[in-house]
Amino acid sequence: MNTIRIAAILLFSLFLGGITFASLHGSAEKGAGGDDKSGGYAIVYSGPGSAEECPEAAADIAKEAGLKVKFVSDAGKLPGLLDSAEVFILGGTDDEMRPLVKAFAKVSEALKSYLKRGGRYLGICGGGFMASMGWDEDGVPMKGLSIIPASSSVYNDDFSARIIPVTWMGKSRQLFFKAGPVFHLSGSRPDVRIVANYSDGSIAALICAYGKGRAAVVGPHPEARESWKDEAVEGNKWTSSKDLAVSLLRELLSPGDSHSDGIRNSRR
Repeated sequence: MNTIRIAAILLFSLFLGGITFASLHGSAEKGAGGDDKSGGYAIVYSGPGSAEECPEAAADIAKEAGLKVKFVSDAGKLPGLLDSAEVFILGGTDDEMRPLVKAFAKVSEALKSYLKRGGRYLGICGGGFMASMGWDEDGVPMKGLSIIPASSSVYNDDFSARIIPVTWMGKSRQLFFKAGPVFHLSGSRPDVRIVANYSDGSIAALICAYGKGRAAVVGPHPEARESWKDEAVEGNKWTSSKDLAVSLLRELLSPGDSHSDGIRNSRR
């Protein structure tokens, strides 16, 4: 009887050991290389050309939208990371964008392929310029990524930071702005939704389809941190607009196309 009991205990121990090993082995595979690749993270560009605090502010809204964040400082590494990302975010940039244009030209096809397969792109300020078909910089034509059907130009030639009124989904809000783009659509585009307009009616933010994926761009900074108002003209008018940035990102991430009921043309 004792022999039988001892054998049973030994078999049960081996069984438990097998389960434990399998669980640990599975966890190790799942966690290898950082975040679980089964989903849930945003890639935020933080390398040369990104403006101070802009990658961190973009990361804040990604986290609030329920995503983990991976900062990438080398654009050349993007092709190997995009497939596992929910969204790629390119936030505010330095005023001189030529180095950034050169760096992203080398990975433009990888970005476009990612979007065609269902990826997402969020471009804020400089990231909006980069997503466009192109713009003029000091008299020199700059070629964008052409992932939105619009060219761009600087909305206000005064490069000072300032707080400006923007009509967002039909409601007036005061947003932080610094040399951001205005978007010029190339003809009538049923696959584009205008999310926000500047005070003169021109396009401040839009969302559109690209293959099976989507792209959203915005000229001002709805993700701006409170400390930014201290350097801005009429900074006392600023109130947090992070809710707009998070809402736009969540809409961008949602299933469906750019005609989702969640995004409506804000021009009245």
